[in-house]
Order: sequence, then C-alpha cells, then structure tokens
Amino acid sequence: METPLNIPGYKIKKELGSGGMSRVYLAFENKLKRPVALKVLLPHLANNSRIKRRFIKEARTAAQLRHSNIVSIYDVGKEKDSYYISMEYLKESLKDRLRRSSSLKPEEALHIVKETAKALSYAHRKGFIHRDIKPDNIMFRGDGAIVLVDFGIVKVLKSATRLTKTGVSIGTPKYMSPEQVRASRIDGRADIYSLGIVLYEALVGRAPYKAEDVIALAVKHAEEPVPQLPSRLKYYQPLIDKMLAKAPKDRVKNAEGVIRLIDAINFKVKQEKEAAATKSIKTRGKPRKPFLKYFIIILAAAGLVAGCVFLIAKFFI
Repeated sequence: METPLNIPGYKIKKELGSGGMSRVYLAFENKLKRPVALKVLLPHLANNSRIKRRFIKEARTAAQLRHSNIVSIYDVGKEKDSYYISMEYLKESLKDRLRRSSSLKPEEALHIVKETAKALSYAHRKGFIHRDIKPDNIMFRGDGAIVLVDFGIVKVLKSATRLTKTGVSIGTPKYMSPEQVRASRIDGRADIYSLGIVLYEALVGRAPYKAEDVIALAVKHAEEPVPQLPSRLKYYQPLIDKMLAKAPKDRVKNAEGVIRLIDAINFKVKQEKEAAATKSIKTRGKPRKPFLKYFIIILAAAGLVAGCVFLIAKFFI
C-alpha cells in the first residue's frame, strides 16, 4: 500500500491526473493561502537518476520562462523520497474543451493557436523546444488566457547535456512532426507542426491522421500528404499547408510567422464578411424602387377606371 503523500507547507486536496512519470494533485499552499498544482515524481522513479534530472529540469526550464502564456512555477523541492514542483493551478485544458464541443469556432481556434504561438516564440528565442504540443498541454486561466504547460521533455538548443538517447523519438505520436518520428535533429519548426495538428483538430473535431498502431501513425505523419480541410473552412487551408509541410524547410520558419499568417487570415476573413454584408444591404434595398413604380401604376390605373365608370354612369343615367 502506498504511503499517503505529505509535503510540509501544502495540504493535498485531491489527485488531478497522472502520467508515466508523475502525479498531479490539487493542493493548498498554507503560507500564501492559494490553490496550487503539485506535480510529484512517482515514488518508484525517485532513484532513477536520468528521470530525476529530467523532472528537475522541467521545473528549472519553466521557471526561466517568464511569459503571460507560460505556466508559472512557484517552488521545487524534495521531501523524503518525494520530488515535487509547485505551480499555477489551471482548471481547464483544450482537451477538456474539445471533449465537450468536438470542434471550435474558427475565431476561437485561431485565437488559441495564436496565443500558444506567442508562448512558443518566447521559448524558442530563449533556446527551448517544447516537443510535446498537444491539447492536454494548452490550458486556460479563469479569465480565459491561454497557458502552455508541461516542459517535461523540453529540448535545450545548443546544450551539451543529453537526457534522451540518440535515435529515440520523443513526444506524443498523434502530434509528432515527421522529423520527431524519424528521431532526426529538430528545431522550433517541430513545435509548429504539432501546433498545426492541434489547429486542424480544433477546427474539424478530430486529428488528421488515424492508424491502428503507433508505427503506422508515425508513417502517416512522415509520408501522407498535408490534410485538407472541409470546404467550409477553406480560408484556413493556407495556414494548415504552411504549418504541416512535411519538410521543415517548407514549413513556416518560426512562431512569429504563424502569428503573422493568422493576422493576415483574420484580416481577409473580416474584409470578405464586411463586403458580403454590404452587398446584402444593397440587395435588400433594390426591390423598393420597382415596388414604388408598380404601386404608382396601379393607383393610376385605378384612377382611370374610376373616371371611366363615372363618365359612363353620368352619360347613361
């Protein structure tokens, strides 16, 4: 039986979720009187030096990245055999939102992707590649702000430290870039590809590639053509094309480029909607003149008939 978790300074409320490396709890920080998410390394992994270094690295990486769209780290520590990270508590993820409504309105999907791109732009400039962009790791604050979380498998550019073996794929298969599934050298464009898969899923309500197993899914990411959006979403296909290009050299170069593309698409959509609205107003206004014309003709005809009746009546009566 597992020993109940006890970390001084925190009152554990409930478990929020778990993964292969850690469990996350909702806790109350006694000193500052606030709820926190407490991420705790699984006990049986506490003696694994490689995993322990990766866990501590996550806290240190996120703590270096001070940005409004990146989760805030409050504390990192060890209590007996429990290694933990105390961080900002966030209730809802994009995965939760998609589970409830399947797909999102294009405006909402683009806003979420744009805000996530801002977080990636900052992280990439600081020399960090996230490597695990997916709906689970895009979360929302109470005010609706988008927050990127989970830097557990982040890659540090130009780092001499290697925490993963050469030739090993790292990430979530459903969202991994072709270069990740091949275990090739990667840069920030791998995150852009993963974010493109997230965008497709948010727009359509499902991921673009499905397969019976992980290997078959990896092959689809590496070799199948860029997925096509339904015709009702045609405005956004150029963005999907640039984010999901198979070769990194054909992909949008950086997260700032994603932001610019989204702004350009939003501007184009707004212009076309305004033009359509103006055309509709003009069309609705056109029938008024013929109607007035016909009304006058009818009145004149009625007057003529009435005059004739009056003359006939006067002549014969």
